[in-house]
Amino acid sequence: MSLIISCNQSKKIEKKDKDEIIKENISNYLKNLMNDPKSFEFVSMRIKKQIPVKERVKTINEKSLKEVLNLTGKDDRLYKQFETEYNFLKKIKDSNKIAVFYVDFIARGKNKFNATITNKYSATVLNDKNYTVINLHNK
Repeated sequence: MSLIISCNQSKKIEKKDKDEIIKENISNYLKNLMNDPKSFEFVSMRIKKQIPVKERVKTINEKSLKEVLNLTGKDDRLYKQFETEYNFLKKIKDSNKIAVFYVDFIARGKNKFNATITNKYSATVLNDKNYTVINLHNK
């Protein structure tokens, strides 16, 4: 009688958690705006608020999308932000699901004078599969 034993050592796939993905996405978004992206240094991040769909659709809806379009035009950043969020919201059936995260983010980097500065940012992040950053501005 022979006994055959097979050992299957599968690699453990590391799955990033929501906070890690949001941090990475905001970092990448911010680096694209920086004078010296290589000088970027993450300091801290905090999810300040989670907004459910039922609240968000009160401000991001077809009417507000048309108003923003009339004020800005299709190529404007604000319109694109509204359009992205509106398209995301209209697909969600569960009105209690979290729609967006408001995130406080602090990072360091060199400015155009080569001085290292620390800035505070506010970001709006969709609760989609990619945790898409739809807005980022200085606080």
